[in-house]
Amino acid sequence: TQADAWDINQGHQSARAGTYATTLPAGREGVINKDINGVVRWDFAPLQSLELEAGYSRQGNLYAGDTQNTNSDAYTRSKYGDETNRLYRQNYSLTWNGGWDNGVTTSNWVQYEHTRNSRIPEGLAGGTEGKFNEKAAQDFVDIDLDDVMLHSEVNLPIDFLVNQTLTLGTEWNQQRMKDLSSNTQALTGTNTGGAIDGVSATDRSPYSKAEIFSLFAENNMELTDSTIVTPGLRFDHHSIVGNNWSPALNISQGLGDDFTLKMGIARAYKAPSLYQTNPNYILYSKGQGCYASAGGCYLQGNDDLKAETSINKEIGLEFKRDGWLAGVTWFRNDYRNKIEAGYVAVGQNAVGTDLYQWDNVPKAVVEGLEGSLNVPVSETVMWTNNITYMLKSENKTTGDRLSIIPEYTLNSTLSWQAREDLSMQTTFTWYGKQQPKKYNYKGQPAVGPETKEISPYSIVGLSATWDVTKNVSLTGGVDNLFDKRLWRAGNAQTTGDLAGANYIAGAGAYTYNEPGRTWYMSINTHF
Repeated sequence: TQADAWDINQGHQSARAGTYATTLPAGREGVINKDINGVVRWDFAPLQSLELEAGYSRQGNLYAGDTQNTNSDAYTRSKYGDETNRLYRQNYSLTWNGGWDNGVTTSNWVQYEHTRNSRIPEGLAGGTEGKFNEKAAQDFVDIDLDDVMLHSEVNLPIDFLVNQTLTLGTEWNQQRMKDLSSNTQALTGTNTGGAIDGVSATDRSPYSKAEIFSLFAENNMELTDSTIVTPGLRFDHHSIVGNNWSPALNISQGLGDDFTLKMGIARAYKAPSLYQTNPNYILYSKGQGCYASAGGCYLQGNDDLKAETSINKEIGLEFKRDGWLAGVTWFRNDYRNKIEAGYVAVGQNAVGTDLYQWDNVPKAVVEGLEGSLNVPVSETVMWTNNITYMLKSENKTTGDRLSIIPEYTLNSTLSWQAREDLSMQTTFTWYGKQQPKKYNYKGQPAVGPETKEISPYSIVGLSATWDVTKNVSLTGGVDNLFDKRLWRAGNAQTTGDLAGANYIAGAGAYTYNEPGRTWYMSINTHF
C-alpha cells in the first residue's frame, strides 16, 4: 500500500501556534510486505505426524510524515515516502501430533522466532522527541528479540462416573532482547534531567530477558446429555514477577432443543513487558509527559512490578434452529494491578527532576454486551450480524476511560451464493460515539479541543468472488462505498500551553484517518 499524501489532513489539523504553526498531523503509512512460509508434514504412523515449519518475512514502511507529537520539521518531511522502519522475522517450529486407539491424543511443539526492528534513530527528549535524528551516528539502529517456546499437552479420555476429557500440559517461554535504540537516553548533558543515583548515565546494558514456566490442567465433563462443566487451573512462574495461579470454570447448559445457557468465570494473567521491568529503560520528558511535576521527569522500568490479573465473568443465552442463530452475552473484566506509567513520583534527583516508574493501577473494569443474529434468508442468501456494546471501560482509581473506543460496533454481512462459482457480499459496519479521556497526561481535566467526540458513523462495502477454475479465484470490490471520511486533527491531548506562544492543541477523539472509497482486486491460487 502507498503512504497517504503528506498534507492529507491540511485544513483539518488542530490549532497550532509559534514554532508548531506550520506542522501537520500525518495520515497512514504505506506498507510493503514480503513473506514466505513452508510446512513439511510426515505421517510416520497411523494417527502420528511430524510437522516442520519455517518462515521469513520482511515488512517495510513508506513514511507518511508522522512524529510523536505531530511536530514535523524539514528533515522529517524529507523522509516522506522513504523506508524508515524495517521489520524482519524468522520463525522455525517442529510439532509432533499423536493419537492412539484408546482416544489419547497429544500435541507438542518447539518454536523459535527472531524479530529485528531496524529503524532510523529518533530524538528521545525535548522538542526533538519522536523525530528523526539528523545528527545520529548510524543510519539505522536495531532492536533484536529472540523468543523460544516449548509446549506439551496430552488429552486423556476418562470414563469414570461421567464422560470426561482431561487435558494436562506444560509450557516454557523465554524472551531475550537487545535494544540499541530505546535504552540510549543519556542522564547528563543536553536534553537530560541529570544523573539518577545508582544508574549509569551513558553506558546502560542494552540486554533484557524474562522466562515463564507454566503448568495447566482442564477437565471437560459431560454431567448429562445437556450439561457440560469445564474446570481449569493454570500456574505461571515469571522469572521477574513471580508466581500466579489462574483458576477457571465454564458451564454449558442446554435448555430444551433450541436454547443453550453458557456461563464462565476465570482469572486471567498478563506478564509485564521486557521494557516495563527493565530499570535500564529510561525515558525523559522536559515536562510535557510528567503527570504531577512542574518541571522535567524520568520514567524508569520497574523490576518490582506485579503481573496484571483480571477476573473475567460472562453469561450468555443462545438460540439455534434450522440455520437461525441468535445470542446475547454479558461480560465483565475486573482488572487488578493493570500496568501504566506511574502517577506518583518515587523520588527526585539532585537537580530536582522527578523519577516515576511503571506502576500497578489497583483496579480497572471493562464491561459490556455482545450479541449475534444469523438469518438464513433463503437457500442461497445468509445474513449475519454481531454487535458489541460497551457499558464501562474505566480506571477505578482515577475514574478515567481506559482508551478511546466506540460505544458500540455493529458488523452486518449479507452473503449471496449466486452460482456455484460466484458469490457476492455486502458489508455494513456502524461505529458508535467515541469519547476521549477525561484527564490529560498531567492528571488535569481535559478542556477545550481535548474533549472533542466523534459522532456515530457507518461504512458500507461490496465484493464478489468468482472461482475461475478449481485452482484460481478472482475477488474484486469496493470498501467505504459512500466515501465516509474522518480526518486526523492531531494527538488527543495538547502539547505546550494554549495560553502560551508555542502549542499544538489536542484533538480529542479525532486521532485517526478513516480512509475514503477504495477499489481493490485480488487473485488467489492454490494447488
